[in-house]
Amino acid sequence: MTLMPSTTTSARPVRALLATALSMTVAGGMLTLTATPAAAYDMRYEKNNSWAYTDAHRPTKITIDQAGDVPVGSWKDDRGRKHTARAYFTFDISRYRGAEIESAVFSVKETSVVDCTKRPGVELWRTAAYSATSSWAKPPAEVAKLDTATLPAGAGCPAPYVEWNAVEGLRQAVAEGASTLTLALRLPAGAEADPALGRRYASVAGISIDYNHRPGVPTEQQTSGTPCTTAEPYQFERGGDLALSAILHDQDENSGGGTDLLTTTFALWPVDEPSARVERTGNGRDGERASVIFNRDTLTHDRVYAWQVRAADSRATGGWSGLCYFRTDFQGPATAPIVSSTDFPADGTWHPALPGQFTFDAGAAADAIAFRYRLDGGLETTVSADRPGGTATVTITPNAGPRSLTVVSVDAAGNRSPEARYEFRASDVAPIVTGRLTEVGVPTTFTVAPQMPGVVRYRFSLDGDPEQTVQAEADGTATFTVTATRAGSRTLSVTSVTADGVTATATRNFQLTTAPKISATVYQQGATSGGQGVPGVFTFTPRQSDVVSYRYRFGTVTSTVAAAADGTASVTWAPTKAGLTPLTVWSVDRDGTQSDSANFTFVVRDLLPSVQGLLYGPSEPLGGPGQAGDFLISSKVPGTTEFRYRFDDGPEQVIGADINGGAVVTWTPEQAGTHTLMVRTVLADGTVSQERAYTFLVAEAAEAESAR
Repeated sequence: MTLMPSTTTSARPVRALLATALSMTVAGGMLTLTATPAAAYDMRYEKNNSWAYTDAHRPTKITIDQAGDVPVGSWKDDRGRKHTARAYFTFDISRYRGAEIESAVFSVKETSVVDCTKRPGVELWRTAAYSATSSWAKPPAEVAKLDTATLPAGAGCPAPYVEWNAVEGLRQAVAEGASTLTLALRLPAGAEADPALGRRYASVAGISIDYNHRPGVPTEQQTSGTPCTTAEPYQFERGGDLALSAILHDQDENSGGGTDLLTTTFALWPVDEPSARVERTGNGRDGERASVIFNRDTLTHDRVYAWQVRAADSRATGGWSGLCYFRTDFQGPATAPIVSSTDFPADGTWHPALPGQFTFDAGAAADAIAFRYRLDGGLETTVSADRPGGTATVTITPNAGPRSLTVVSVDAAGNRSPEARYEFRASDVAPIVTGRLTEVGVPTTFTVAPQMPGVVRYRFSLDGDPEQTVQAEADGTATFTVTATRAGSRTLSVTSVTADGVTATATRNFQLTTAPKISATVYQQGATSGGQGVPGVFTFTPRQSDVVSYRYRFGTVTSTVAAAADGTASVTWAPTKAGLTPLTVWSVDRDGTQSDSANFTFVVRDLLPSVQGLLYGPSEPLGGPGQAGDFLISSKVPGTTEFRYRFDDGPEQVIGADINGGAVVTWTPEQAGTHTLMVRTVLADGTVSQERAYTFLVAEAAEAESAR
């Protein structure tokens, strides 16, 4: 818990407030109350990690960390024997090393009192640490008496809370570099032997400590994002605002992980004028990089500056960091560089797009140490000058076409000069490649012709494959064959080579699908063929390597078939209905990689005949037993020669088809009710279709209806 200092608060009210707060504090925890962002310091409640007492009745023994309360003063046991005890509490104070201790209040609960009408003063002492060999006869050495607590009559009996001022004891232990603090409770010498004044305390006690560590010296300083320089040559700071930053350090942390809010002070001054020191403040926390901005107007050109930083919390100010230095340079080279090239003169004519040299000259800009250039708005490249204000020569291979080279010179700070723009023209000298790669595994022939004189051979390769060479004919042309072994995006690179070793390269990009090839018997892609129940064999050929299976889908039904050793597979499939039928196929390799999809769409011919009853129909009963009816049978399939038909469960009969693929069958029912005519088409090649069922209704008493 953190309490804000007040000139109107006495020590005892502060302690009372602490007592109330500590009654709500989780053991070992810490609360932080913050009046303003800058006033975040720590109040921590430390529990003892050990306790003990010595007893005059057992002068050579000590009781350590046993269950029960802790006796102080005298009492008589159930056998009338007198005991006199002193209590000891040990605390871990290692976290407070280096801290400034503002206050420390030792507190403990009174658990029993012999006589509530008597309130003797109870003394708090700092002692040396106790051990298993300590005893009444050999007690821990007394270091200092710290406080005496006398409770008022209205404090309760036993009192739920008793406190002593332990600040001097804690300060002394911290100053000594001790890791533990041992505090003892005892009655004054004149009262210690009186059994009427004895009392007991809880074995768990605590110290409410108000403390603070001085913030550490900031580290990892950066000047505008760059680690600072401490010796010549100093880093340059050029145009724009100045950003200074450093990592902050502070040991204070509460039990919830919260840290003090620190105030940073960054100081900046010209080395040649320390009195012109300027400070900027900011905020940050332990482990954070704190930063401030100094406006560009704070700095002047061509001057050396120094800076440092420190951090403060609400109680203490840390030390200054080491010094960082930088030099300002706000002015770049005054004139643009001069660009020239004998390989690509800026004369408006075309020159072969081969590697060529360009020279950059700083001219009158004596402070230029390097050049930055880019071709046609591409990435910028830097080259050093041979000396300040000197020259540099670079080799550039331009693409064909009108080209623009932009060049600037830069000084040691990175300031840029005005731009120089150099325009030239480069003619295409890459070979002309004719041919198209479309299939995996299929040899493809390409022809190549030169666009520069003296070509004697060509190097060519498909990406990932070994490079090959072919000699050119007398006219500089050549042919070569490429076989792709895998699909996907492929790049063919062809380089022409002259007798002098001059090269020019052309590339061609091809997209080779991994979708398998599909072929079929009976059924033709995009055509009407086959028919219901007519099987066709569909064969799949891979376009990717190491294929082990295929997934295929007729319509909406998906199946799988294993591939043969050569990667192919065949399936036999017969349609059950006529119409448009899509087939989709994927190949799958040994690693489970699925190819692109291949599609094969065809139309299944409708082989089933159509049937129409001229008297008897499917919607209502007509005619009657003994009344003949005609049935018109027809087929749209070319080559229909006859029809096979049967009524109900009767024998199958045959009737020839006329020139239009039709026939009429006459049948006389013997009974009323529902009847079925089953018909199959027979083609000239012997193909027999599946049956078409025609269901119709026959009315009752046809003769009676006829007599009317």
